[in-house]
Amino acid sequence: MLIDDLRVRTKDQYRIVYNEFQRIELEKAFVNLNYVTAEVKAELSSRLHLTERQIKIWFQNR
Repeated sequence: MLIDDLRVRTKDQYRIVYNEFQRIELEKAFVNLNYVTAEVKAELSSRLHLTERQIKIWFQNR
């Protein structure tokens, strides 16, 4: 899956739409950690096919 497949156009920018698997995995990581380290970001990034920045922002918005 390409990262561009996850983007939805809003008025002036794009927003990322996470699939169910990605949301569940991110929620599990949040419950267990509450804070994302560089190592966790890298691991989630490769497993969920998201950028580390997308993961960082998801945690910030949570």
